Amino acid sequence: MRSDPFLISVVLASSISSSRIVVSSFSSKSFVPTRILAKSRSVHTLRRTTPLFSLEYPSFDGEDEDDDENDDEDEYIDTDTLGDWRNFRRSLTLVMEEDEINVDGDSDTTTSLSSKTQVSIKDGDAEQLSKPMRKSQKKSVSVKSVSKDNEEVLKSQNKNLAEEYLNGVWAHETSTPEVGGLVIRMPLEVELFRNYRHSLMGSRLRKLLDQEGVPRRELEISTWYARSKRMIEEEMSKIANMADDEGQIDATQLKEESSEMLSLYLDNQESWQEVCLVVEKQGGNARTVVLNRPMAFQLTENIGKLVLHGAFQSQKQDKVDKQKELVKFMMAFKRECAVYVGGPDEQGNPAVMIHGIKDLPGAVEISPGTQIFQGGIDSAVQGILEGKYSPLEFRFFLGCHVYEESALDVEVHLGKYQPIACARSVALKQCISLPKPLWHEVAELCGGYLEDLSSLELLKREDLQFQVVDETDYDDDDEDDDDVIEIEIDDEDDEYLL
Repeated sequence: MRSDPFLISVVLASSISSSRIVVSSFSSKSFVPTRILAKSRSVHTLRRTTPLFSLEYPSFDGEDEDDDENDDEDEYIDTDTLGDWRNFRRSLTLVMEEDEINVDGDSDTTTSLSSKTQVSIKDGDAEQLSKPMRKSQKKSVSVKSVSKDNEEVLKSQNKNLAEEYLNGVWAHETSTPEVGGLVIRMPLEVELFRNYRHSLMGSRLRKLLDQEGVPRRELEISTWYARSKRMIEEEMSKIANMADDEGQIDATQLKEESSEMLSLYLDNQESWQEVCLVVEKQGGNARTVVLNRPMAFQLTENIGKLVLHGAFQSQKQDKVDKQKELVKFMMAFKRECAVYVGGPDEQGNPAVMIHGIKDLPGAVEISPGTQIFQGGIDSAVQGILEGKYSPLEFRFFLGCHVYEESALDVEVHLGKYQPIACARSVALKQCISLPKPLWHEVAELCGGYLEDLSSLELLKREDLQFQVVDETDYDDDDEDDDDVIEIEIDDEDDEYLL
């Protein structure tokens, strides 16, 4: 049975006889509850693909209908009383990993977990996994540290958040994007490897790997990544060789595969290693902001106007009132203000302010249990001026990514983005002068193949060499050749952004 991304649509009707579940092959670790409902005709979409089979619940012909009618008061579950279910899911995942380790009772050896997370395991624990644990019985989990330098930067910016990060940071993959979680842009090598059904180049990559005789289940990431990378280099070199004397390429002359490769390559470069926070997802619509595209760390008057009022300032508000707001805002954030390019859409709107302050008047939690909040800028300004808050407790995002008609789910299915669930400290921490880029930090926190992928991607950075070319080597008539910087890449062609 295939282990591809899957779709589960659950239609919960008022009678169990009409309930129907459509499922595909999946791992129990992949299941992500979106909300808990009873007697609802809502449809919960967890993944987009073609279902392999359907299961029909048998009808009980009215059996227990009376009991069902009497249980109305017990069917409602207030999710707010459950705390952060993301932490619960993470704990459940750790227990499942522990169960896998102890599943062979005859083994004298204990398989260690990956470097992602270490769980203390005692004799007989496997027998108790199905029983509820009191607080005193909970397993001790060591927090993974992926960059001491990044941690020191966080300490200097936000001591409280740094303490929260050091005591409980975590991240792991999920099957579908969720509000309060992340989606990270995958390298083109991964996109081609995953999207072999809908991409010509992805299909060609799978055929090349099959020809090498290694069974798909035994393929190591280093093997398929290197083959994918080599194929990209070869195809891009072929495209580059089609340029005329002026360096122009006639796209109409490209073959279908080359045209697709060029399109995928350019698209990947535009969103290279994006780490996006999902701030809204309802129905088929979603909205994300890019966490790692810093724009400014200090305010100018023009940036202040953009952040506070947007590029297309409303005429409804009096100009005098606007100026007063701007002056007050500049006083609060003049020395430190973290402004980011949140995405290509809606850049003319006022900035979105994200923070973790629960009791800030005017703030709204983006999703119950996330402890990530949006809005409340007037209260933030006043609180900073009163010394209650620090400017770096807030992040401002100009623009965002807007997805309609399930476009984000489609991009995940096509291998462009990987959904990640994480501790809120990962999403709230500033991305200012990080020694280790945020994309790599998140990937290494997840562990597993994402940690291996981070190592492979870091090699691209190490292979970048910059050489300042003497401008006297060029014709003096070329006005655009002043201060030319040449980028030399040793056998690497994919990534050049830093």
